[in-house]
Amino acid sequence: METSIISFLQAVLSLFAIVDPVGGLPVFLGLTQGATDSERRRVFTTAVITAFLVVLGFALTGSYIMRHVFHISLYEFTFAGGLLLVVVGIHEMLASHDYKAGQGGEAPEAEKHRRLHALAISPIACPLLAGPGTIVTVILFERQSGLLFAVALCVVVFSATMLILAFAGAISRLIRPIGMLAVARIMQIFIIAIGVHFMFMGLEEAFPRLFGG
Repeated sequence: METSIISFLQAVLSLFAIVDPVGGLPVFLGLTQGATDSERRRVFTTAVITAFLVVLGFALTGSYIMRHVFHISLYEFTFAGGLLLVVVGIHEMLASHDYKAGQGGEAPEAEKHRRLHALAISPIACPLLAGPGTIVTVILFERQSGLLFAVALCVVVFSATMLILAFAGAISRLIRPIGMLAVARIMQIFIIAIGVHFMFMGLEEAFPRLFGG
């Protein structure tokens, strides 16, 4: 039981590092610039629910698609998923994002509402919260530990994400931009390390004799 709890907590930390709601706060706040606190909460709530449903959908169907559509084995997908996480982590470490919140001037209320709703779906939900790394990681955990494990993992991580984004304004004022940048960079290091771990797992499954299996 203790081992299972530790494994689940490790999985939660891994997926949370990839979703990275804290590191993404500057982007989310920039995208919703000019919105009221209540509007921003609605945007973030819609975004998190959308991202959760997307990732959950892949957790439910990803393995079937792998086996019966693309005929991909677990170790092949594990290695490819790990490589993707490494690439994503390195790219995010080196990239300089410049998201614009919209054009100047005050938009009419209806247009503003549509713009914020569209932002909640894309890019906040997809691909910022439910990006390729998140989807790959959930499918890997589902293949390794089962569907119930993956669903519980999604519920915990996206519940925590919802809680963090509900207090996005207060957190940003508390941590300040330099603090959020530091958190984001630390998260990217964890993502790269998780990717390397998955790559070694894939290699170990494909070539057990090389690893003493």
